[in-house]
Amino acid sequence: MDFKTFTSQMFTPGTVPCTIFGVLVGLVFAILCLTIGVGRALLIGVFCLIGGFVGGVRNKPEFIRRLILHFHKDEDQY
Repeated sequence: MDFKTFTSQMFTPGTVPCTIFGVLVGLVFAILCLTIGVGRALLIGVFCLIGGFVGGVRNKPEFIRRLILHFHKDEDQY
């Protein structure tokens, strides 16, 4: 498998490269927790997520609206 195929499959759930990527992310988080503590590691993770959101989402208001609608449950359906 060439590098381009490997990197394209890194974010496709159910593939071996995605599993390897998940294991590596978990390993880095575990090392951070053991060295600097859980609270600081979670804070680093939150700031990474915020940075990824700011840098990776083009239409932020639309993304937030879809996210809220995704988790909103309409009480009339029950």
